[in-house]
Amino acid sequence: MRNLYAALFLTLSGLIFAQEDSLTVVRDSVVMDSVQLLPEPQALPDISEAGYVNPQTYMLADLEISGETRFTKNQIMRFVGLRMGETLEIPGTKINNALKKLWKQNLFSDVDLYVVKTEGDKIYLRLHLVGLPELVEPTFTGVKKGKREDFIKEHNLNPGIKITSNLKNQVRNSIRNHFLEKGYPDTKVEFIEKRQEDDPSKVNLVINVDRGERVKIQRIDFEGNEELRDGQLRRKAMKNTNKKSINVFKTSKFIPHKYEEDLKKLVEEYKSIGFRDAKIVSDTVIRVNPKNIAINIQVEEGRPYYLGEVSFTGNSVFSTEILERIFSYQEGDRYDAVGIQKKISGSEKDDDIQTLYMDRGYLFAQMFPIEKNVKNDTIDLEIKIMEGEPASYNRVTFSGNDVTYDHVIARELRTKPGDLFSKTEIKRTLYELAALGYFEPTQINPDIQPDPETNSVDLNWELVHKSSSQVELQGGYGAGTFLGTLGLTFGNFSVRNLFKKDAWKPVPMGDGQSLSLRAQAGRGYQNFSFSFTEPWIGGKRPTALSTSVYYSRYSYRDYYGVDSRLNILGATIGLSKLLTWPDDWFRLSHALSYQRYDFDNFAMTFGENRYEEGVSNNINYTIGLTRNSAGPDPIFPQNGSEMSVSLSVTPPYSLLNDKDYSTMSDVEKFKWLEYYKVKARAYWYKELAGKLVLKIGGEFGYLGTYNSKVGTIPFERFYLGGTGLMGNRFDGREIIPLRGYDDSTQSGGTSQDITPTGGGSVYDKFTLELRYPITMGQQAKIFALGFLEAGNTWLDTKDFKPFELKRSAGVGVRIFMSAFGMLGFDFGYGFDNTIYSNEPSGWQTHFIIGQQF
Repeated sequence: MRNLYAALFLTLSGLIFAQEDSLTVVRDSVVMDSVQLLPEPQALPDISEAGYVNPQTYMLADLEISGETRFTKNQIMRFVGLRMGETLEIPGTKINNALKKLWKQNLFSDVDLYVVKTEGDKIYLRLHLVGLPELVEPTFTGVKKGKREDFIKEHNLNPGIKITSNLKNQVRNSIRNHFLEKGYPDTKVEFIEKRQEDDPSKVNLVINVDRGERVKIQRIDFEGNEELRDGQLRRKAMKNTNKKSINVFKTSKFIPHKYEEDLKKLVEEYKSIGFRDAKIVSDTVIRVNPKNIAINIQVEEGRPYYLGEVSFTGNSVFSTEILERIFSYQEGDRYDAVGIQKKISGSEKDDDIQTLYMDRGYLFAQMFPIEKNVKNDTIDLEIKIMEGEPASYNRVTFSGNDVTYDHVIARELRTKPGDLFSKTEIKRTLYELAALGYFEPTQINPDIQPDPETNSVDLNWELVHKSSSQVELQGGYGAGTFLGTLGLTFGNFSVRNLFKKDAWKPVPMGDGQSLSLRAQAGRGYQNFSFSFTEPWIGGKRPTALSTSVYYSRYSYRDYYGVDSRLNILGATIGLSKLLTWPDDWFRLSHALSYQRYDFDNFAMTFGENRYEEGVSNNINYTIGLTRNSAGPDPIFPQNGSEMSVSLSVTPPYSLLNDKDYSTMSDVEKFKWLEYYKVKARAYWYKELAGKLVLKIGGEFGYLGTYNSKVGTIPFERFYLGGTGLMGNRFDGREIIPLRGYDDSTQSGGTSQDITPTGGGSVYDKFTLELRYPITMGQQAKIFALGFLEAGNTWLDTKDFKPFELKRSAGVGVRIFMSAFGMLGFDFGYGFDNTIYSNEPSGWQTHFIIGQQF
């Protein structure tokens, strides 16, 4: 015979382990019993062995609560649904469910049920509860401060949270995974609970982390490979699993999940060259010593296969000829299983058949490559297409625009209700929304909800607002003075709300307009400017209107003690319109500008000319054509290009009047400036291995004259060198950045560098940059770069030799914060001499504030 305790124990322990997920308590990986039975020194009624199947009925006479818990007896009974005097089956589901409820609350480390005694049909029970400790403060050792804060936030390690074994396991696994990603596979995590003397239920949790040794890959060996050499497999397939080398761009740490991905890529690499049956026979990871491992991979290549006849079935929207052109593989080519699948669907360049159909609206079209026939080493391929019906947008919405007005977003959308679905237009809309600068580019997400039954799509653009206003703090030293800039730019301004009091938060925002106020100052120099842009003045195509007004004053005392001054007053109005041809990345812009140069005893920075009191007027018209597809993040473009060409012209005064300019003084000759200026620039962005991005391109400028008797004007010239922070500083000059050289040190020489002292009338420049993102977070975007640059300026076109350049190389860092714009520095070495020295320029440090190169 078994007594009542045994029956109760069987019932409760059976419940506990049957409901292991919700009831088992794990303390540092040790399973604890949830029921303890302490025999009482008194006789109890017997229960037969069949009692577990045939329970007995008792009346609950009393339930005693003991242990460390702040809950009262009445609270516990109400919660579990027990009442004094009610009848209970022992064993029975009533008590089982009561205990289950207690465990599910995750408030107790122990729930123990005791039978105190029985009197006839009455039963007296005791419920012993041990509450979980409550966190006061977590303390980490062996973890950096920033990551400590991440762990606390990730696991809600705030005062008052209950310290459960599950919580410890989650923290332990999170810490181990963090260090595993950094190459520390042996990380150990220890938890120490320090109970407070005044309240033992509250503890300070000490989390000791020992990351152990960083483990690197000493070597990677392959067996069985004949078609591809070891180096080819490591380079093409094992991109995330690299052995130790002198290449600083490749890490040699061992990360298990990335290693597994690379094993799959290794097989895909074989399939891409026709080895359809290739497989990995075995792979072994050997611990050579505490700091190094060796990897051995045995492959079975099989034999190469070739593509036979390719046929398309089920296509009616596009002809077979068009599909064959997109597919591009020909009969007799190696059977590239990976590339074939990408050409059918999944190409990173969107040049696949699936995208072709999607751009025509056929979202639900399906393509199936079928190996129709395999003869020896030749595979005939049939591509079966199920076109379905075209899908159109039903509802197009956007969320997250808590600052920007809906119409500003809606006009950028290329996905309108009723339009046919288009993958390309979704991608283009993403570019356009990112280019606005009002939303975090990395968090713009098109949430596509297709409905095959109605052939429709609901699309919601998920947006995360970011500040588009900036405080511009810009500075630089050059030409003997420090020039500082303080500016305020409001990138999402709203003029119509200027007189609405409640719209000032802190300024009226939301209409997508841009308002900028800037002030510059240096020794003897002041500049004040105001600009305003309305990005869309009407129409179906975006047409932007921009205006600006500025005033500059420069005064100094030269080497001979002569006081000089130059005042410049200028204004510009411009229009820019998005075109549809050659494609809709192009913009055509027009601008009309006026500058008034008022000078007194001013020595121009070229030749020996000094101008007495006088005035020069500059009325010019500029037409420009730009194409900018660089993106998707305009701060850190990963692909695309940016190109522009412009022509600025003034009226040809000397050709329209009968004046003899050869006898005029310079002051009279330049009273009305005449010139034409041509500028062109082109840069391309390409994502290379991993996140590494290549930027490459160049630019060119030429300042010409209509009349040789007038000559090249003293204003509007090109100055090369430095950071470009001093651009347009005094006399309308343009300073072209060239790192590794001081500002304006390459200011326009002949090919022989014969003591020129002024800006050039022609320049060219070439740049190659490798960029790598450190972080692309919402608060700050940081990337490192390495660069090669070369450029030069020339006084006259007869001296122009486009490849006799001043060269430089170096490294740098850029930090973009929405409130302050672009910050950073470059450390560059100039390999060639400047026009003022016969020695190489050498190392130069450039601080970049408020601009990009």
